[in-house]
Amino acid sequence: MFPGAQRLAFILAVTGGLTLLSLKRSDEPSVDCATVNGGDSDYNILVVGESWASDGKLLPELPRAISERLQGRGVKACSIGFAGRNSRLLYSELREKFPREKLYRLFGGKTPDKVVLMNGVNDEIQHVGASAYVEYTKKLVEYFSGVDDVEIIAIPRVNERSFKPPNLYSAVKRSLLSCFYDDCQKQVNDLYRVALWRDHPELNIIEYDDFIDRYEGNERRYAADGVHLTDEYFHKYGAFIGGALMLDKHAGK
Repeated sequence: MFPGAQRLAFILAVTGGLTLLSLKRSDEPSVDCATVNGGDSDYNILVVGESWASDGKLLPELPRAISERLQGRGVKACSIGFAGRNSRLLYSELREKFPREKLYRLFGGKTPDKVVLMNGVNDEIQHVGASAYVEYTKKLVEYFSGVDDVEIIAIPRVNERSFKPPNLYSAVKRSLLSCFYDDCQKQVNDLYRVALWRDHPELNIIEYDDFIDRYEGNERRYAADGVHLTDEYFHKYGAFIGGALMLDKHAGK
């Protein structure tokens, strides 16, 4: 496909891009908690994800919505956000910085009643490939094997097609990796989603499309970058999640 020097340059560029995918970020993940109607028997929820889970964007609406569903039972929700991380980096940093016993100290040492995973936006934007998204989403679920109830939120609809990387280098890297992993497709949300559903039909997945079913036509609900919601809609998203989560028969006790 590529003659001589061009082929070598392409391989070196892709190799460099793949190496950068594994580099750790220097910024620390954020940890935020909110309690609604707190008491001695709170229902505890842990949210782990990318920037969509950071800085308390979903709080206090998420625990409030669940408390209402549980007839006023106390609900504590803690969210840990790893901004900018794809699922592989998120999983790696989670294991390194938040061993389970440290995580559960957020709930007084108790295992949370539910874990919600919010990953995948950076996977599609960075074009890490559907197989990597599937592999590390499954690993994240397995990390919480001691929790009876783990749900995943399907990758949100964002502005994949005309997303503007922060600099020229990122733009070139994204273009190379999209061809290396995703057949040069710019819009891969459905590709990644279907891969997860196909390979792991046993996973519990919340459909983001029940909140916003497409980016086009809903631009006003998103920030200028097209890959995050506005503050207003992040809080509405928290309420949506609180209403969409499955609650087992013991949750109301």
